[in-house]
Amino acid sequence: MAGKDDQNTNDKKIKSPGQRFIALWILGVLLIFLLVTGFMVGVIYDNKQISINRHSEWMNPNSTEPGLTLSDLNLPTNSTPTKVYTGIYVDRIKDLSLSDSTWTVDFYLWFRWNGSDVNPGENFQIIDGEVDEDKKELLEEYTNGTEHYQVYYITAKITKFFDVLRFPIDNHVLNIKIEDDKTLRQDLIYVPDNNSSNINPQTEVHGYEIDKMTIIEKPHIYESNFGDPRILDNASSSYSQLRVGIDISRPDLGFYFRIFIGLFVAVAAALVALFIKPTEAEPRFGLGAGALFVAIANTIITSSLIPKTGIMTLADMVNDLGLLLILITLIESTVSLYLYGIKDEKELSRVLDRTSFLLLLIIYIVANIAIIVAAWY
Repeated sequence: MAGKDDQNTNDKKIKSPGQRFIALWILGVLLIFLLVTGFMVGVIYDNKQISINRHSEWMNPNSTEPGLTLSDLNLPTNSTPTKVYTGIYVDRIKDLSLSDSTWTVDFYLWFRWNGSDVNPGENFQIIDGEVDEDKKELLEEYTNGTEHYQVYYITAKITKFFDVLRFPIDNHVLNIKIEDDKTLRQDLIYVPDNNSSNINPQTEVHGYEIDKMTIIEKPHIYESNFGDPRILDNASSSYSQLRVGIDISRPDLGFYFRIFIGLFVAVAAALVALFIKPTEAEPRFGLGAGALFVAIANTIITSSLIPKTGIMTLADMVNDLGLLLILITLIESTVSLYLYGIKDEKELSRVLDRTSFLLLLIIYIVANIAIIVAAWY
C-alpha cells in the first residue's frame, strides 16, 4: 500500500523539463506585458506633460508659444493704443462634442473704453468660432462724454481640435478667442476685466467638471500682408487677442469603468475558462472566443466616441491590452490541452492553468492601474 502511495506522489510531481517550461512561460508572459505596458505608460505620460506645458504657455500672458517671440509681446515704441477693458461671463455650455471637434457656449461680453477712435463692439470676432447674428444681442450701451460701454449676449459654436490621446481620462482647456478685425494691437489693446469676469456656478459639462476660468490678453501675429500692395513684402500684422480659458477635467473614474465594463467582464470570462478541464474544449475555448468578440466590439464602440485622428488613444491601449490577454489565454488553453491530452502531463497542465490565471490576473490589474496613474491629471 505504501509503495502505491509513493507511486501516486511521484506521478503528481512535475519533472524538470516541465518546471523549466513553466518558468519560461512565466518569463515570456511577463516580458510581453512589460514591454507593451511600458510603451503605453510612456506615451500617455509624455502626452500629459506636453499637454500641461502647452496649456501653461497658451494661458500665460508673459510666455511665448509657437508663432510668438518675446519681442511680439511688447508694443511698438511710441504707440498709444486705446485700452479696451473687456470682460466675459460664461452663462452656460450648451454642448461639447469630442467626435465633432466643437463646443457651443452662451456668454455675456462687455467693452469699456475712452475715445472715439475704435469701435470694439462692432468689430470684434470670435476666432475659430461662428456667431449667428440672430444670437448676437446688444443688451445695453451708454456714452458718458468720451467713456463708452457696451454689453452683448452671444451664442458661439467654436471649433476645437481636442487632444484625445488620454481619452477617457482626459482634460481640456476650452478657449474663447476674441479679436478686433479692424484695428491693430498698436491702436487697440484689450485689458482683461478679471474682477468682473466669471462663470455661472450652475454651468455643467457632461462627463467633466469645471476647474477654473482664466482670462488674459496676448498678441496674435499674422505672418502675411494678405496681398495688400500698400504693405511691404513679408510684413506681419499683430492684433490684440483676448483669451478665455475654461479648464475641464474628468471628476473621477466613473466614465472610465462605464465604457470598459464590457471589456473587463470579457477578460474575467477568459480567465475563468482556465479552470475548465482542457479536454472540455467547447466551453473552454468558447468562453475565450466569445470574450475576444466582446473585446473587439468594445473597441469599435469606444472609437465612435472620439474623432478619427489616426492616433492610438488610451482607450485603444486598454482595449488592446484586453485583447492581448484574451489571446494569451487561448494560446495557453491550446498548450494545456496538448499537455493534458497528447503528452499525458495532467499535473503539468493543471499547474500551468492555475499559474497562468494568477499571473495574468495580477499583470492585468497592475497594467491598468499604471495606465490610469500615468494619465491622471
